[in-house]
Amino acid sequence: MNKIIKLILIFCLCLFAYAGWIKYRSMDYSDGGPPLAVRWEGAYHDYNFRDIGASLNQCLGKQIFRPDMIMRSAGWFSGWSCEDVGNPEIIYSLNYSPVKKERYFCQKEDGKIIGRYFNENIKLNDLEFIENWSNKEMKDATCRFLEDIFQSTINAKKTLIHCTAGRDRTGTFSALIIALTAEHFNLLDQPMIDAIECDYQKTESLTKEKHGRIRNFLRQIQTQGSISQFIEQQCDIPESTIKAMAEKMINPALK
Repeated sequence: MNKIIKLILIFCLCLFAYAGWIKYRSMDYSDGGPPLAVRWEGAYHDYNFRDIGASLNQCLGKQIFRPDMIMRSAGWFSGWSCEDVGNPEIIYSLNYSPVKKERYFCQKEDGKIIGRYFNENIKLNDLEFIENWSNKEMKDATCRFLEDIFQSTINAKKTLIHCTAGRDRTGTFSALIIALTAEHFNLLDQPMIDAIECDYQKTESLTKEKHGRIRNFLRQIQTQGSISQFIEQQCDIPESTIKAMAEKMINPALK
């Protein structure tokens, strides 16, 4: 019995030591900004990682979008190597919290940590509900993300978008990028919207009550006009920028 208790105590001490090392690691990479969020979830890592273009092509059964442009994931890679999330050149962290004040970035081989966020004063939430875009502070932060992502895509930078689970906030951004691209090339029909929803539902942690959210979000925008008109009105992003982004996302063979 004493041997079992000793083993349990040793295990607990090791666990506490590891937790302390994780905390030290997060502070060690601080470089003057908020601490780096270092995550560990045991032997199983649900990165929820996929290439957005390749995923949509799979859902459609056609090679419509260019792969290796924009990727999506959960936030479990944070604090570790970028290899498990496709070695992006730029990371956009949609889950920054002004309460926790942690950055969810990854580390390149040269030790540099990469990532961006534009919501210093507000936590982004429920972007797949169009009524939440009336919150000016949330809308402004969301628009800054979108415009910067568009520019990174135009500049052919390998880009990763992530939130905590890589599900709703990430799903909303992914849906808008694909919908804008498809719309520009007159491809935004019902099968395309269904494919965007298909990509959303690939997330294992997605509960059934959330099925249809992204499809409904896009349909609601369309009742008010086009997707591009919505982004232009909400974010003041010019049509030329949206067009340039779409030109980079589409399969070159379809131009």
